[in-house]
Amino acid sequence: MLPLLADVEVSLRNAVHGALSRHYGARDSFGWMMPRPNPAHAVNPAAPPMLPPVHKLSSRSRDDVVCAIDKVKGRKPSAHVVTPDDVVATLPFGFWEVLIGALAHHAQPAGLQAAILAAVFPHAPDTQAFPYDSAAFRKRVVALLKRIRDVRNRIGHHDAIWTIPEFDRFGVLGLIPRRPRQTVNSLRLLVDNLFWFAGWIDPVISLHLRKSDHWWSLQALLDRQALAIYRRCAGGAGTYRLVLDSATPPGHGKHRMTKGKRTLSRVRRDITRYFF
Repeated sequence: MLPLLADVEVSLRNAVHGALSRHYGARDSFGWMMPRPNPAHAVNPAAPPMLPPVHKLSSRSRDDVVCAIDKVKGRKPSAHVVTPDDVVATLPFGFWEVLIGALAHHAQPAGLQAAILAAVFPHAPDTQAFPYDSAAFRKRVVALLKRIRDVRNRIGHHDAIWTIPEFDRFGVLGLIPRRPRQTVNSLRLLVDNLFWFAGWIDPVISLHLRKSDHWWSLQALLDRQALAIYRRCAGGAGTYRLVLDSATPPGHGKHRMTKGKRTLSRVRRDITRYFF
């Protein structure tokens, strides 16, 4: 699941970066988040050497940018000039969540929220009821990003995911799974919501994710039969391979089973009956 979440994160940050770059710099990549050299410093040494970013950021977000710049400098040759793309690729997921939540701040230019969110999410649903310039639309996006970030962090930090709460398409928390079969269903809903949200940016992203090997492997795992196999094998070596082998690869459809396959199918049904 982590590669799928990473694809959505990359798509989101690229869309936000592109929208703000075109808004402030009239090009696809502009340093709207980076401190700027102060021309007055050359004339007056008492003037600050750097000016704040063009886009108004919170102090925490500015710290994130400075930290990202330092990280890039630390892993690049000394002669490398840090670019906006370098910074965007290094910023944490939470940076984008906070940035979107602050688009309507009084320090921002008038109409910025509508302009940026319309460019980032051109395929968002319900825009008649929740226009891009409304607080409801912004809060909906932030709530969904918060849920996605929570799942991403749990998986990335190897935390337990079997009790990840469900959330609806407004980011409102729902059922907290208590049993393995509930976890399987909840994770399926999570994946559906993830792909649905990615389609706000571009439906092609959702299509790409659904055609990936990661998606197919995840679907094989989030299956009642897979859970039965894991229980039967106690999660021992080779269990994951057995789950994938038991699943039908995409595009293969249903084939006529041989005698051996029919026997294996009966064994699987027996396992399912026993454990469910």
